[in-house]
Amino acid sequence: MRYITLSSDKERTVMTLTDPAILVQRTSAPEQTRRLTTVHLTQEDLDRLGGAVVVENHVNVIRPSTSQPALSMRLLGRVLATNALDAVARCISGSVALSAFELSALPLPDEETLASWEELGDEELAQAVMIAYRTGA
Repeated sequence: MRYITLSSDKERTVMTLTDPAILVQRTSAPEQTRRLTTVHLTQEDLDRLGGAVVVENHVNVIRPSTSQPALSMRLLGRVLATNALDAVARCISGSVALSAFELSALPLPDEETLASWEELGDEELAQAVMIAYRTGA
């Protein structure tokens, strides 16, 4: 079994993730078809894994910065997983690496548009995201 030992409260605070988040692969191989590779780490995942995980430095962690974010973690993960957002990320960065700064620079539609996407199925969402970025909505 692979593990690490965290020896101080500071290490536990900095190195462990105890709340749901979106995890984004920071560096991809040139031959990968996607630059924006994400997974939604849910509360159910955390519970199954013992309540906390350690995230290594090749992963960007996206967490809400307010108690009432404009979109849910679930929707953010789904939007980031669309081909349209992958294309936008490629426009922002010509590199195989995607930094936290570049992730924060990804333009998102207004709150009303985001709210309208919340209940869409996967294919409907992919289409809505593509249209929004094509038209600049």
